[in-house]
Amino acid sequence: MAQYRIPKSITTEMRMYKHVYLTDLVFLIGLILFGWLMNSFVHDSRMWLFYGFLLFIGGVFLIRPNTNPKKRVYEALLIAIKRKKDTYVAIDYVVDDDEELNGGDEINGNSKRK
Repeated sequence: MAQYRIPKSITTEMRMYKHVYLTDLVFLIGLILFGWLMNSFVHDSRMWLFYGFLLFIGGVFLIRPNTNPKKRVYEALLIAIKRKKDTYVAIDYVVDDDEELNGGDEINGNSKRK
């Protein structure tokens, strides 16, 4: 009977080469198509500069930053652009037992202890 490898997650990235994934390849192909479409807007003497800029931007966007290794730079930028800026998110903090007994005003600098 044949043995099949069943992926544990559907969202796993397909690796093409050692450090190149399928999404990277699709992004680079899209960047090449974008450059080809914008080719007519660039002067012939600056064409090499345009393609160098696109290559640089493509390389920077595909880097995985150390602060968020599961996302690429372009994914982090899209999240930052799409997020709602008027949404309030509370940050939880640990309250000590002493602060609860004193009314919790030590956080604001209004300590009742003298």
